[in-house]
Amino acid sequence: MWMCKALSYGGDILLSMFAVYLFLYYFDIFFTRKSDKRLAIAGMAMFVLWQLSIPMPISFPAYINIAITVIVTMFAVVTVYEGMWWNKCVFVIAFNAIWMLMETLCSYILMIYCEKYAFVQPGGSFISKAFFLVVIIALKKVFTDDEMEELTAKYSIMLVLIPTGSIYIMNNIFMLGFMVNSDHTRLNSAITVIILLGMNVLIFYIYMKLTDDLRLRRMMSVYEQQLELCNRHQQEREISMLQLRDVKHNMKNNLISILAYAEKREYEKIIGFVNEIIGESGMIIAEISNSGNIVIDSLIGYWYVAAKEKEIDFLINICIPMIMPFKGADICLILGNLLENAVEAAHKAEGEKYIKVKMKYDKNNLLLFVTNSYEGKLIKTKNQRLKSTKPDARNHGIGLSSVYRAVAKYHGTVIIEDSVPKQFRIRVLLYGDHG
Repeated sequence: MWMCKALSYGGDILLSMFAVYLFLYYFDIFFTRKSDKRLAIAGMAMFVLWQLSIPMPISFPAYINIAITVIVTMFAVVTVYEGMWWNKCVFVIAFNAIWMLMETLCSYILMIYCEKYAFVQPGGSFISKAFFLVVIIALKKVFTDDEMEELTAKYSIMLVLIPTGSIYIMNNIFMLGFMVNSDHTRLNSAITVIILLGMNVLIFYIYMKLTDDLRLRRMMSVYEQQLELCNRHQQEREISMLQLRDVKHNMKNNLISILAYAEKREYEKIIGFVNEIIGESGMIIAEISNSGNIVIDSLIGYWYVAAKEKEIDFLINICIPMIMPFKGADICLILGNLLENAVEAAHKAEGEKYIKVKMKYDKNNLLLFVTNSYEGKLIKTKNQRLKSTKPDARNHGIGLSSVYRAVAKYHGTVIIEDSVPKQFRIRVLLYGDHG
């Protein structure tokens, strides 16, 4: 007797460990694990305890069991992984919906073809988990992005309705299958479960399409902003050129007036007249970057002003030609995001606030360094890439993930250095001969 109980408990423990493996394997695809291991252990411990209690004869109604399962899974995900809670809801409910659909489908198949094994808990549970593992492996091959984009709360809530409705329909169909005990009903119920399963798997495809659409919108927004900066910079240059031409045109008359004051030794009038000319001509224009490359000059000028308004020292060392073999939109995206992040990080730093920008062009290759002061702790993705720490990162440009994609177009590299305390340095290398 005790041997049977020991084997039963051992089987339950193995199935719980298998469930933990599925949990981690599934959610590792979509989220990055937190660095705090204590919370993760607490979350996984609750998940394991609930998995161990499922085979026990508990008197809870089916809906209560389902609700507790979703809540426990959500708690485990929140304690183990980074990310917005509404995005976690989508994947948590989809996880439980697919798992329950798998178990229901396996139960129907066993009841139709091997009814005597249908209610043997370890066997049916293991088969459903094995099928679920196959589905997760397929999902991992599809979701190959380095960093998953996060949807807004509105889209997440809409997507949650699909798995939630599937769980409700599935539970009612399962109950109906028991009430009407016939192979025909079970077969139709199994087909319905397969359809629901397909709908829930499609959630991931819909999620990818929505994130791609949001990503494109953000890219277009950034391009429009940077083009506006370029246009503004070009207009300022044209105004300066017109003002300079007017100065040259009036130079002769101005020199005659200055000469007349000089002959009469009226030096104070000479000084006042010269200051008046300078003021009217608008020649007091400080341009931090004069490389001739409109895209880069406008970006440097814009963020220089933004940095000075926040009392941040802004130093540049730029040695580039007017024309380079890189698209202006890509340079806007890379440099604009790096400077935006640098200004925000330096503004939050305690003590010295500074930004240093260095650009060098050599043999069709562009080397960009951005160094700035910062305070706090860097957050990296599962692929050791830097993740934005902004509270609403998805609505602030397109973030560092788009910088990585733009750099990859030129087979370049992005190297992050944070070995010096309170100093952040990012180095970007773009290859001009990229085919």
